[in-house]
Amino acid sequence: MTVSAAKDAAESGEQGEPIADLVPAEKRLVRKAGWLLSIADLLWIGQAALLSLVISEFVTGRPQAGFVPLLAAATAGFIALAGVRQWLGLKATASARLAARAVKTRVRTTLLAAIAKTSPAAALPSSGHVAATLSEQVDALGPYLGNFYPQQFRLKVVPLGILAVTFYVSWLAAVILMIAGPVIPLFMALIGIRAKAASEGQQEELTRMSGFLLDRVRGLETLRLFGALGQTEAQIDRVGEAFRIGTMRVLKIAFLSSTVLELFSALGIAFVAVFVGFSLLGSVTVGTWDAPLTFGGGFFVLLLAPEFFAPLRAYAAAYHDRAAGLAAKEKLQDLYSTIIAQGVQSGSPEGSGGAEDKATEPASGQISAPGIRLDHLTVSLGGKSIIRDFSLEIPSGETAILTGPSGAGKTTLLDCLLGLHRPDSGRIVIDGKDLLTLDLGRWRQEICWVGQNPRLFHGSLRANLLRSDPQASTEDMMQAVRLAGAAALVESLPRGLETIIGEDGFGLSVGEKRRIALARAALRKTAGLILADEPTAGLDDQTANDVIAGLTKMAAGRTLILATHDPKLMSVPGQRIELDAAHLTEATA
Repeated sequence: MTVSAAKDAAESGEQGEPIADLVPAEKRLVRKAGWLLSIADLLWIGQAALLSLVISEFVTGRPQAGFVPLLAAATAGFIALAGVRQWLGLKATASARLAARAVKTRVRTTLLAAIAKTSPAAALPSSGHVAATLSEQVDALGPYLGNFYPQQFRLKVVPLGILAVTFYVSWLAAVILMIAGPVIPLFMALIGIRAKAASEGQQEELTRMSGFLLDRVRGLETLRLFGALGQTEAQIDRVGEAFRIGTMRVLKIAFLSSTVLELFSALGIAFVAVFVGFSLLGSVTVGTWDAPLTFGGGFFVLLLAPEFFAPLRAYAAAYHDRAAGLAAKEKLQDLYSTIIAQGVQSGSPEGSGGAEDKATEPASGQISAPGIRLDHLTVSLGGKSIIRDFSLEIPSGETAILTGPSGAGKTTLLDCLLGLHRPDSGRIVIDGKDLLTLDLGRWRQEICWVGQNPRLFHGSLRANLLRSDPQASTEDMMQAVRLAGAAALVESLPRGLETIIGEDGFGLSVGEKRRIALARAALRKTAGLILADEPTAGLDDQTANDVIAGLTKMAAGRTLILATHDPKLMSVPGQRIELDAAHLTEATA
């Protein structure tokens, strides 16, 4: 079974519960690993029997003519069983790893899909926190589900098999093992309660440290400009020291549990060895069924005793994986619940996609400028009311300029038009249809977005422009570049449109990035709505004039909505909407 098969079974069997322990396909893999491990361990009974038979014949001093053939046959059987055990162990490990990989793939896929469907404006945890959770916490699920569960299954089978064989040879040796064996899981459970709490705290500290470091690395240039590097180094030192102390706390518990395990297993084996020794010396005459314990029987029991405790040791080691896995599962479930909650508040990026949505799709090559109406719109974010009972109508092909102080709701209104926020009440009507009934993916294809922080990707300028229209020709791109006032910029670059830029437009100034983003928006020729959020913020007068001129040309035959503080943009002809933090008013310029 492949990982993809396991993942498909997971997705079909666990819709709505992505952080479930194991889905049916993964359970089969884990159960298979447990059976293979158990069979491999039980084969040691045969090896121990062959070994004790040969040693007994040799030690008793009665080797006969048939000893050499017996030795050869026993050796061949011992090696064959060892080979089978090795093969079974490898198959069990492969099955467990496949199950663990399927679990991690399923969880990561589900979480990433949920994040991708969540509004970019949603109040999710920091990117560092999310990245650390998707890496360290998901990785912690692998050993828990791929190692702990097979060992748990092995623990249920192997000790009982060895105990039954030991009971057949010596009931007293079996009683000793029965008394010593259960004490180990009991103490491991008591210690495991504390280990789980310590592991949860340490994983939380690791996630916090990862997010802290990522945020500081991203803002390193700003920290250097403000002379805050020394303070940041001190903060990193404190965070690292807290993580070190937490790690040592977890290790202390781990060493304590290992000590308890080794103590009781050593005591159990020692008591069995004492019983066998005194029985062979004749000091103990009880503990067997009819005849006294022979050397071969005693040696056989001694060989089985360590293997009786081997699954307990493996289970104890996996118990630490269980503590870490359960803590990781809770963190992942919390993150998933947060994502889902934010998705419900902000609205899913996917609309109903009903038949009426198709009516909004314009004919190929034509621009359909939508008319927009807001009916008593109320929007709250983070428990704070941003827009209250606001109504507005923007006719098709008209320009609306949103002005007002920061926090008045300009960007929030644009986000609502993009479908990134779900209104608390009221409606957003697009050409007579409620926005919530439209296919938001298709609706966004009808929008040109121009923001003050455009997102450019590592690659050529051509590749960045083609993200708007993969079918655009070089002439189309140059026409869009000229409209955005970026023709001189492209011509000055060493390779023109083939010039490679870094992530986030590294290598270009703020104004150059803004103009490239404007050109990318201009390539979407059939889009009927342009949304621009502070497109001239932070630009010099010449660059700002170029951007304004480009927007004005693009707005011909389209509906344009601008959010700005710039007096130059406020002078653009159109409907002026004055937004205030306390109330919303409308004026026409």
